[in-house]
Amino acid sequence: MAKARGKFNTMEEVLNDLRRKANENKVTSTNQSNTTSTTASTNSYKCEVCKDKGLVFINNDTAKICGCREQRKIDRLFKTSHITEEFTKLGFKNFSLEGKHSSVVHAQRTSLAYVKRYGELKESRENSIALLGNPGAGKTHLLTAISNNLLQKKVPVLYFPFREGFDAFKDDFDSMEGKIEQMKQVEVLFIDDLFKRSATEFEVKTMYSVINYRYLNHKPILISSECLIDDLLDIDEALGSRIYQMCKSYLVEIVGNRRELNYRLT
Repeated sequence: MAKARGKFNTMEEVLNDLRRKANENKVTSTNQSNTTSTTASTNSYKCEVCKDKGLVFINNDTAKICGCREQRKIDRLFKTSHITEEFTKLGFKNFSLEGKHSSVVHAQRTSLAYVKRYGELKESRENSIALLGNPGAGKTHLLTAISNNLLQKKVPVLYFPFREGFDAFKDDFDSMEGKIEQMKQVEVLFIDDLFKRSATEFEVKTMYSVINYRYLNHKPILISSECLIDDLLDIDEALGSRIYQMCKSYLVEIVGNRRELNYRLT
């Protein structure tokens, strides 16, 4: 008697079922090839190793998970992170330190140290990083490099550009509650340009709600802002002091001559 689908007693039965499905797929592929060219059929696979089955048979009794399954997980994380395709190209290797101000060099080294130690500090009180100060110093590039590194390690990251994000809420108010909940729950939240062009009372209260939740639940944040810590404290001391406590081990304030710090002016 055939077993009910999905119910197996032994690993051998699981492998036999997988082989059966693989053979069925092979037959289907062969039939389809009668109406399509060999080249088109070959190019239809996303993974030539497992032919999109997710498993590679080593012999009749052994199969292993294909590496493409892990890559698909990573690809899904990148898609849900809202990091743009252009930003996925930003890394530490293409962040030039040539001729850079000492505070920018410090920011790069701090960012690199953070991503290397993320695994051991992610549940601690000081599990976050903030790069603050002059525009054009590479703050977004460095925090995006951290995000891309974490995503490659299958750590979920959500990118939230402060001004664009709140402007989008105005256009789609119904989605705001779900988005804010996502910002609270994701493993790592990247807030870019916090309080860019000042902030309304509503925006401050919303950011306090998000950051306070993450503060209480030891969830890491990555923050870039043109505001320094004292500026954040002036905007809302409860919010600013939480950011400081979460980030103080990895906090860099970039201050100096704009001609020296802003790469767009060089």
